[in-house]
Amino acid sequence: MIARWCALLVLFSFTANLFAQGVGETGLLVPVPVPLKSGDVKRIIDRVNKARDDGAARPSKVVFDFNPNGAIASSSDYGECYTLAKAISEWKDVSTIAFVSRPTTGHLVLPALCCNELVMAPTGKLGEVIDPKGGALAPDEMVAYQIRIGSQRPGQYAIVRKMFDRNVKLGKGVKDKGAFFLDLNEKDQSVKQGVTVNDTKPILEMGVLGLFTAAQLEDFGLVKAKADSTADLARLYGINPSTFRDDPLAGRTPVAFRYTLSDAITPATAESVLRTVKKAVLNEKANLLILVLNCDEGDMTAAAQLAQGLLELQQTSEEGGLRVVGYIPNSAKNTSVAIALGCSEIIMSNRKDQGDTVPPGTFGEFEGYLKGSGQTPDSISKLLTEIAEKQNFPVLLVRGMVERELTIKLARNKTNRTRIQPMTNDEITASKGDWIAEREIKNAGSLLVLNATDAMNLGLVSRVIERSDINLVYEALGLDPTKVKEATPGWIDQFRYFLQNPAVTIILVVIGFIGLILELKVPGTTVPGIVAAMCFLLVFWAWWANNQAVAALAGLLFLLGLILILIEVFVLPGFGMPGIVGILLMLTALTLITIDKVPEHGSDWMKLGAKMATYLFALMGSTV
Repeated sequence: MIARWCALLVLFSFTANLFAQGVGETGLLVPVPVPLKSGDVKRIIDRVNKARDDGAARPSKVVFDFNPNGAIASSSDYGECYTLAKAISEWKDVSTIAFVSRPTTGHLVLPALCCNELVMAPTGKLGEVIDPKGGALAPDEMVAYQIRIGSQRPGQYAIVRKMFDRNVKLGKGVKDKGAFFLDLNEKDQSVKQGVTVNDTKPILEMGVLGLFTAAQLEDFGLVKAKADSTADLARLYGINPSTFRDDPLAGRTPVAFRYTLSDAITPATAESVLRTVKKAVLNEKANLLILVLNCDEGDMTAAAQLAQGLLELQQTSEEGGLRVVGYIPNSAKNTSVAIALGCSEIIMSNRKDQGDTVPPGTFGEFEGYLKGSGQTPDSISKLLTEIAEKQNFPVLLVRGMVERELTIKLARNKTNRTRIQPMTNDEITASKGDWIAEREIKNAGSLLVLNATDAMNLGLVSRVIERSDINLVYEALGLDPTKVKEATPGWIDQFRYFLQNPAVTIILVVIGFIGLILELKVPGTTVPGIVAAMCFLLVFWAWWANNQAVAALAGLLFLLGLILILIEVFVLPGFGMPGIVGILLMLTALTLITIDKVPEHGSDWMKLGAKMATYLFALMGSTV
């Protein structure tokens, strides 16, 4: 009995140690730009060399994504591709993996096949080194392919030759009990080298270049495994997602900006943030943005749109890319989770500076939002997982934050005991014993909420700092605090924010009502009417984008109210029902246009009533 308990204690300690160190191996994801331009290869090589020299953080696996963002890739630049292939061949201290998810042609075949392993998506293709309509490989280029690929893959080199030589008659034989591919035109020479050819029917005839699918190359033995995305590849190789990030700066000097998000997220907020970031990138050449996330309220769809916009900026930014760091000084809930997933990496604080009674920061609190938002868990899960997949964040953990009945366990690979990753019960069962459950991360009936340390160990967060101090973020990123600038909105957004100030809005409404009353009292004056129209137009313009559906309704109600008042004044003089209803409609319209969201709870209706009362007092003051 004592021996059994000791064994269990050792096993628990082993698992706890693995969990404390983080799930999986360290990996580096390196996108190969499409198109491959001068200087790109040097940046790639410098990036990998920098990672290899990074001591304890040195990656064990380097993955080259030849189709970043699903782009079809091709390059006729032999020199650049050869330089990259040569560097890959000489990196003996790391395992290199080529990932091909779409058609990849031209001389990109050379660096792809110089990697230790080739992984392809079902939609991937590889081949056609030269133009299918004509041309031929230069003799020195052919020698390079022979040296770089033929020496590594002698049994499959005929397949590679078929990619640039139409005259190859590709066939299959056997050598040393293994498959060996040959040019059937050189059958006799191959037989002398020990190749047995039992079937002379060619796999691919003469006259065409080889452009092979993932399934074909898997049959040929060139493809090690298949994966739908880089996130799938990371899971396949047991790579910790938090380490599986590319540095878009690739060694360039950072031009850093900071932007703080503290308001409720609305479509207008999302558009404003993206405009501000674009302004910093285009006008001030920013390549590093620190997004301080203090925003836990608002519209999840708008937050997801902001995250998608940040993703697009990172993917389309020139000169190597834009690095967006999401910094969570307290906790990430609701909308801030969605925006954080759209960042290149996430940094969290343990909040040690806020006293022992303050719990550590958490990632993923959705309980309150699910009860009050009106959105289904499935719809929120879809929004979040689409972003997480593109950024290689652990999708299963993200799903666990909103899918209550999901059970997640930390599983260990039976063969390679250093590989551990989150899995569902169904995934563990489907592995047929290859994966063994070690501990439960989330049980059915609850929503997953992770503290900062666990979020880092499970691959959601890249770093954890002890205190909520922006200077510690600068230190972690190797930045000089004096050189980090504040990203400021453009004048149009600043003007809109100014008009949304409650005091400014009230003043505009008061002036608008005064102008309207004067115009009605003294018809034909025009100036008070123009001033009133300008004031109300500014109010509606400033608040329109917050909720366009509500704003459209508010605009119609305001116009209807104005028409009823005009009828009261010019058609049915007096103070009857049309006038009263018209005033109420105008007050309702002003109230609706200036609210952040449609009322759903008692507190929301109280705020709505308070705003309407404010505008009623504004009208009374204007009348006086």
